[in-house]
Amino acid sequence: MSRLTAYALGIASVIGCASTPAHAQLAIDRLWVDFEPGAANRADVVIRNESKDRYYITVTPVEIVEPGTDSETRVQTADPEKLGLLVSPNRLIVEPGGMRSIRVVSLNEALSSDRVYRVKVTPQVGAIDAPATQGDAKGVSVKLLTAYDLLVTARPPKPKADILNSRSGDTLTLQNNGNTNVLLFEGRACPQGVRPQAADPGKAAAAPTNGCVDLGARRLYPGNSWSMPVPAGTARLYFKQRTSAAADPRDVEYSW
Repeated sequence: MSRLTAYALGIASVIGCASTPAHAQLAIDRLWVDFEPGAANRADVVIRNESKDRYYITVTPVEIVEPGTDSETRVQTADPEKLGLLVSPNRLIVEPGGMRSIRVVSLNEALSSDRVYRVKVTPQVGAIDAPATQGDAKGVSVKLLTAYDLLVTARPPKPKADILNSRSGDTLTLQNNGNTNVLLFEGRACPQGVRPQAADPGKAAAAPTNGCVDLGARRLYPGNSWSMPVPAGTARLYFKQRTSAAADPRDVEYSW
């Protein structure tokens, strides 16, 4: 099960009060739903309540307009046909130790480019019992809940990410001139004749060595560009590339 960083909901703070954390956990089986051409237009996302509390879940889908740009916005509409996405149910209850599924259905047809969505899964709990404290201090209990922001992508019939690179001085730019998104990660910029050191299986990626510089990761949506500073003498970029949620990562290189 995957987990995102937990954030606090409804934290109460009172001067002179004692605070006791109460633990709550929500697990989800995927964070990326990818509708590829020729595949089913629906997918089930399974959530599991691993806490001792009853969860009240709210599910909110929105479309991401101009994703990956400075003008990126989230657009919410109650009409699934207009949104191009049907998510059901929008509200559900998950008992302690229980599992429920959320069905996501793409209503898109013959797209010319990706449509990108986020589905926010937000848990809430009921009343919290604060433990008794000594003296005049009042008990305050804090629930740490995990919320999720699922990525949903609907792709065109013939998806292709066309990544071009250009360099100006010490700045290198990658641009996606295709019609679908691609995820680039574990990026390295290396001098001529140098390859990044491979990581040992089961361990974190090796730190850049032999003059290679870490470039990080970026998802490039259609029309997106990614500019990054690279040191003088850099001659080649190395990335792991993932073209879809179902595809295995593969190594790619860019040179100029």
